Amino acid sequence: MEKLQQIQQTLSEIDGRVPAALRVALRIGYNFSPAPPDIATFAASLLPTPATDVVVATATTPDEELVNSAAAPPALSIRYGSCYLPLHDHDAHFGHAGAGVLAVADGVGAYARLGVDAGEFARGLMASALAAVEELGGATVSPYALLEAAYERTAATGAAGASTAVIVSLVGDSGFAVLRRGRIVCRSTPQQRSLNSPFRLSGRSGGDSDGVAVARTGEVAARDGDIVVVATDGLSDNVRDEQLERVVQMGTRLGFSAKNMADIVAGVAYEASRRTLRQSQCRLYRRV
Repeated sequence: MEKLQQIQQTLSEIDGRVPAALRVALRIGYNFSPAPPDIATFAASLLPTPATDVVVATATTPDEELVNSAAAPPALSIRYGSCYLPLHDHDAHFGHAGAGVLAVADGVGAYARLGVDAGEFARGLMASALAAVEELGGATVSPYALLEAAYERTAATGAAGASTAVIVSLVGDSGFAVLRRGRIVCRSTPQQRSLNSPFRLSGRSGGDSDGVAVARTGEVAARDGDIVVVATDGLSDNVRDEQLERVVQMGTRLGFSAKNMADIVAGVAYEASRRTLRQSQCRLYRRV
């Protein structure tokens, strides 16, 4: 998990981390028209290919083949980087490159209206999970067992609030996507009670906690070069699949590190959320 100083710096500098070409390609936050030729050319290379090309590619390499055709070789490892934008500071995350584990937790914001720290349970859940991973000393990690252990530890502390969570290992409104050669080949689906009411974990008994038993599990064979994005709904609510693919395509071409990639993905989500807010305010103004 990042230190507070790093988090504050991320929030203050995030706009400057999104390359101009990507802003042009995604039509976010680029205010010069027309764009300079070099930026426009590179941006055009990130745009979707014509439909005819897509049909040919789909016929020869369907997603099912990309996902299932080969098992992960035992030598695979991960390079981990993260970026956190604490607009309300309800979320938490951790990554452990040695164990090949990534996780995020999204604190239920409604608790803040009750005067409760809405991020307390999320932070406790991730801290407990990280501690459990470190105790295993490099042994294979089962995401389900890890979530169960972390939940029991956190609930026992009496931590307030509730949280959604997702854990992925190399062997809710939080989720993940696996990208291969710049295309999403596997994505988690929402796990929720009803619309905008995701399954959650809480230290309180009754309706506040759904328990670990409802968690959905699954697996996908990993390949060398795959990129796994694990995030809360701050990403999924603001960035479409095709936009995420373009970000990853650009980062791959430019040789971004895992940390650089995380910063850019977060920056695009932040820019998109600001644009959505401006559009909502505009519609409200027009109605008034």
